[in-house]
Amino acid sequence: MSFPDTPIGFAESKINTSVKNLREGLDPDVLAYWYKRIEDKSIERVPEHLKDKVHFEQDRILWMKFKMDVSKRAVPYVMQVIEEYVPMMPYSTGLYFRKIQEVLTDEMNKELR
Repeated sequence: MSFPDTPIGFAESKINTSVKNLREGLDPDVLAYWYKRIEDKSIERVPEHLKDKVHFEQDRILWMKFKMDVSKRAVPYVMQVIEEYVPMMPYSTGLYFRKIQEVLTDEMNKELR
């Protein structure tokens, strides 16, 4: 048993807190919250004719899996919203959405080839 007032206890407390925060950032409810915020803000920003072309849906069995149905013309708006929200997210959630940006970029680049 370590005590928080010792250097080892302090370090253990910091590590435990960091691990807890990383784990919570990848919680399906946390991801769903940020997907919803990104979806709503993206729909708000896209031109009127694209408002029904941005939709995210959480898988009912695999809770960490989301389906993104986004028009190619709406992708830049979604990318911009993700960029704005990442600094507000828990660290691991931000990394998750950075990966989403990377996947979207790769998909758009495939279309250009």
